[in-house]
Amino acid sequence: HEASGPMSTALVAAPIGTALAALFTYKVKFPSSLFSWHPTLLGFGWLAITPYAIHVLRQSKTAKEKDEKIKKVQTHSLLNWIAFGATVGGLWAIYRNKELNAAAKNQVAQHLVSQHGKMGALSAACATLSLGIAVTNMQTTKDMFIWRSKSHRLFGALAYITSGLSILRMVMGPWGKNNLGGPDGQKLVSAAIVTCQALVMAPFVGLA
Repeated sequence: HEASGPMSTALVAAPIGTALAALFTYKVKFPSSLFSWHPTLLGFGWLAITPYAIHVLRQSKTAKEKDEKIKKVQTHSLLNWIAFGATVGGLWAIYRNKELNAAAKNQVAQHLVSQHGKMGALSAACATLSLGIAVTNMQTTKDMFIWRSKSHRLFGALAYITSGLSILRMVMGPWGKNNLGGPDGQKLVSAAIVTCQALVMAPFVGLA
């Protein structure tokens, strides 16, 4: 029973995050524009995929058979690679979109000037570090899928937290006001994001 609690919290967060990602995809009319790929891919990666990746990893902690544990870790790794790929694609989309918009006006594109952008960049940096640590451990340990790393865990958690903060800045900013039905919609979506973050992170701080 003690093991099921921590695993279930991230699993509960996954459908909530998936619904949020679908909402953002709908609101930006994906794939109607280059910009629409940005919230769609990042929402898919961080809100829908990452909670389930963490859930699967926590399942591996209670797996009794080595083969079962390895399969869970492999699934966690695959899902994280998918989320990372979505992150790269989403960041490229917003970078390219700004470059094209600025060029059309004979201006120089401004990147990472908002809190949303800065938090997003920090999240991507933490995710890259976490992934790099994982790859290094997989190449340097006797069993590439059975190892522990506090730094991998820490940067992974920081990446998830900062991704949520970045999304919250978008939701509570002008885009959210114009696309989510005003203050009430912004508060509702923000509450859902915070709920997801709390459910996923609760096991890390001993609350589940």
